[in-house]
Amino acid sequence: MFDAVSLVRCDEYSKEKLDFAIGRVLEEIDGLSFVHEKMTIGIKVNLVAGMAPEKAATTEPLFLRTLCEKLILKGAKVVIGDSPGGIYTSAFVHGVYRACGLTDMVKELQGQYDDGENKVSLNEDFSVKNGEFPDAVSIKNFIYTGWLDNVDAIINVSKLKTHAMMGMSCAVKNMFGTIPGTTKPEYHMRFSNEQAFANVMVDLNEYFKPCLYLVDAIDGMEGNGPTAGEKRHIGCVLSSKKPYALDMVCADIIGMKLSEVPTLLAAKERGLGPDNVSEVTVCGDLQLSEIRVTDFKRATIHQSITFDGNGIIGKLQSKALMIVFNTKPNVKEKECIGCKKCHETCPAHAITMVRSDKANSGKGGMIPQIDRSKCIKCFCCQEFCPKGAMKVQYNPLGRFVNKVNHR
Repeated sequence: MFDAVSLVRCDEYSKEKLDFAIGRVLEEIDGLSFVHEKMTIGIKVNLVAGMAPEKAATTEPLFLRTLCEKLILKGAKVVIGDSPGGIYTSAFVHGVYRACGLTDMVKELQGQYDDGENKVSLNEDFSVKNGEFPDAVSIKNFIYTGWLDNVDAIINVSKLKTHAMMGMSCAVKNMFGTIPGTTKPEYHMRFSNEQAFANVMVDLNEYFKPCLYLVDAIDGMEGNGPTAGEKRHIGCVLSSKKPYALDMVCADIIGMKLSEVPTLLAAKERGLGPDNVSEVTVCGDLQLSEIRVTDFKRATIHQSITFDGNGIIGKLQSKALMIVFNTKPNVKEKECIGCKKCHETCPAHAITMVRSDKANSGKGGMIPQIDRSKCIKCFCCQEFCPKGAMKVQYNPLGRFVNKVNHR
């Protein structure tokens, strides 16, 4: 049987409601039983980019503060960290901390618990280490952020969002933030097939083995996630000791199936995750039927599905399906500011900067141009775009089918 998933309603980011909801989801699964005095706990948050909390793309500071307070009261020290998209340096990451509201939040906590000991801090160790994981399916040798070696246990705190490549970004996908920012595009290139990349996410969870997972699904992100979508209220908090059943419940809440989330499919094939949500024990004060969002907007339909068919008819059908469900990244020129972030992070070197009168950076500004023959459709350009100017684009037939399919 898979680890139980605790699900509790929480309608807003208020101190009172967060204290109750987070306390309840942890109580239901005895989630803090591993915590002891003098322990240093690393909270792996979601800081995909320097974005304000109200965008619903990153970990909400008040959510994080509530968890930190509970850990501190149990005698633990807390270190908060992540590796956003971009260079993994103190200056860059601290800029993301500030933009995401974590710098002020940590200062307030430090003032609250000022007894001569630093009970909570933002990660200051920007070293990288080499990891070896012989039992991995995809990523047997890899580079990771060294701060994780300095903690006694890891708690994974994620946001419930759509994702252009993985369908959904939640507990499993959040561990990709253990890879230094500038190394991430390399791994997108090495594992450009969706299922191989999904196994990277599972490998990282199995390597680091966080003791606890929490999901902030009060406000999530739908549409062009994980950074350029729209905030969508969901209204709950979830927790579990393993990520796979947890992500299955989250997928069910936003109306996604196993086949639409490659990380869930990879976990199921490895015997780590359930085949469907009926195999998961859900506890707490909320039923799944009470919280489901049936019209949650998807980011894309996945390219990793090969639609293999047998015989002439089957192959023709497969070809037709691939044409219908084909998507690609495409720049909205009027929203582009010509920052070159997509050009710098593209692992396939498929993007060059060209001049355009339509660019938001002024007449004759620079915009990205994508070489479709080189594009591997990893959607790094979309994920790292600070203005959300890089969009997932369907062909006309695909748009029609997708609209009908999700009515």
